[in-house]
Amino acid sequence: MNIDHIETFVYVVHLGSIQKAAEALGLSQPAVTARIKTLERNLGIHLFLRKGRGLILTAEGETFVPYAEQINNTYQQGKKILKKES
Repeated sequence: MNIDHIETFVYVVHLGSIQKAAEALGLSQPAVTARIKTLERNLGIHLFLRKGRGLILTAEGETFVPYAEQINNTYQQGKKILKKES
C-alpha cells in the first residue's frame, strides 16, 4: 500500500469524481484509476461501484473513509512539521 493511493482515494471521495481528482492531483484519469484499483487489490475489497461514468462508495468504502482521512492527515501534518524543522 502506498500513501499516494490513500491520498488519491480521499480526493476521489471528496471531489466525487475520478476526473476531478485527477485534475486536482495533476495526474491523468488512468493514473487515478490505477491507484484506486491497486488500493482495492491491496485491501482485498471494492471501494467503489462503477455506475456508467459515476462512482458510488461501497459499504466497505464508506467504512474505510475515516481511516484513509486519518492516515492522509497524519502524513500531511508530519510533512508540514518536517518542513518547519529544516
